[in-house]
Amino acid sequence: MTTIAAGAAMLPDSDKAAKSEERFSDKVYGILLDRLVRLHYQPLQPLNERELTTELDIGLAPIREALRRLEGEHLVVIYPRRGIFAADIGLRDQQSIKEIRLEIEGLAASLAAIRATTQERQSLMKFAEKLVEERDISLQIAGDAEFHRRIYRMARNDYLAAMLTQNFNLALRLWYFCNQSAPSQSPEAVDHRPLAVAILGGDSEAARGLMRAHVAHDSDRVRDLLFKSAG
Repeated sequence: MTTIAAGAAMLPDSDKAAKSEERFSDKVYGILLDRLVRLHYQPLQPLNERELTTELDIGLAPIREALRRLEGEHLVVIYPRRGIFAADIGLRDQQSIKEIRLEIEGLAASLAAIRATTQERQSLMKFAEKLVEERDISLQIAGDAEFHRRIYRMARNDYLAAMLTQNFNLALRLWYFCNQSAPSQSPEAVDHRPLAVAILGGDSEAARGLMRAHVAHDSDRVRDLLFKSAG
């Protein structure tokens, strides 16, 4: 059983219940998000609220709030009188996600090249140099995710970051699905060094173009793998 413990916040009594429920909902959301993205819950697998309350040792209200958030992020679907299910995965989803990410990921890279601190730029470069040597597919996926998250933070735009994170989670779920359905025996190296160099040098247009090329390349690989798994 996964237990979620509450912190002892010093709040007025009238606020404690609402704040505790909010914290619980955030923690449940994080757990379920990770499970959905990593395919602990397979596409179209039913999600039972009562079973989740027992498994996570938490009340029904935070579970429902977390599931509503995940529905809004297209990771679960809720059908009245039928139940709650992990969202399906299909080629149309892949194309829609690609179209959005091409624009917002390119913008994030461009802003990062302008707004990042010297320390952030140097750290990103070192991370890219380390990541290109990685050959384990699971660690490659995790490393690519971390590289993107660093750029989101460097872009210094919270509204953009929310959109980036939501769509990246959907793309990441596709990657895990493809790796599960058709695991690669010889994964490509994840080489973000040219992009890191552009950001290091403050070249916003080069950073935008390189990020768009990366998103397009990876999206097209996912598309091909989805075709292969469906065949």
